[in-house]
Amino acid sequence: MPEMLYRVDADWEDWLSEIWDEVDSIISESRLKWAVVDATNDTLKHMRSFLSREIRATYYVKKADLDAAIHIKEARQRRGNIFGSLSFRYRQSLPLSKFGAKQRKTFVSVRVLKANRTRRIQPGGDKKIIATSKGRAAVWMAKGHVMARVEDRKKPLVLYGPSFMAFFRSPENMAAIAREENEWMLKRLRHHVQRQAETYYG
Repeated sequence: MPEMLYRVDADWEDWLSEIWDEVDSIISESRLKWAVVDATNDTLKHMRSFLSREIRATYYVKKADLDAAIHIKEARQRRGNIFGSLSFRYRQSLPLSKFGAKQRKTFVSVRVLKANRTRRIQPGGDKKIIATSKGRAAVWMAKGHVMARVEDRKKPLVLYGPSFMAFFRSPENMAAIAREENEWMLKRLRHHVQRQAETYYG
């Protein structure tokens, strides 16, 4: 199941109240709502780039891989509210193969955090990776994934990187995300309200 990373869910009038004094022309309610929808979709696209950049500042993953994994659900009007979201196509992270994984002769190496060096995968851990007769982790790369033999499981397990959710639970990051959203949303809302007014009055 996709994991929701970020959502915009607000009353359209709440956003417009922030710039009401700046709206020179009175246009129809429906056009104002569409301005909020368009601004929300612009904000979702911007926030995907923003979140991708912030995550990549900590984790050793490529921009293309991370951006491709973040799905935009475009904003729509729903009972007076504007709702849109970003979700992750994987289970809170990327496959471990996306973290610089390389198949070596007798082991698989990965680099999860930018602050760390490349390291070989070790047996044990929270996945309970089985050790081979020579004490190495029973891991290998196949079909674009890092596979592992783990305890209490007959079939190999596809390994994933650490959850990105810790990034979103940080109070500091939550505040930064809220600031970025608010600033960008208001900027794009001013643009789309003006655009609707120009179209309305021709």
